[in-house]
Amino acid sequence: MASLQARSPLRSAHPLFVVNKLVSLTAFIVLLCVGWVVVSFLKSDSFDRWRRGSSDSVSASGAAEAKPLIAPARLVYSCADDRDYFHASTHLPARCERTALSEEAAGQRGLKRCQICLPD
Repeated sequence: MASLQARSPLRSAHPLFVVNKLVSLTAFIVLLCVGWVVVSFLKSDSFDRWRRGSSDSVSASGAAEAKPLIAPARLVYSCADDRDYFHASTHLPARCERTALSEEAAGQRGLKRCQICLPD
């Protein structure tokens, strides 16, 4: 007559079953870490420089190539009603027809800096 007792899977498992599961889990974690490193490298700027073969790195003499930095132009606004001054975006009236331009372009148009919203 057959026994009606249920056996748990761990009780009847082969001893190498646990080792096999441990090796599989370790391999999965290692592959996950390697994938993370590869994705991080692909997203980095160093990969782009390497792929282009640019000479942004330090030269053979040990001095880095100097690149002049261009200061970004600050955006100011001129109101159609105000022909004397240029302003920051927060200082213009709500219903004003405004035009965005750089500070240099505003100076070339003969507009002066608003001392209230753009102090020196």
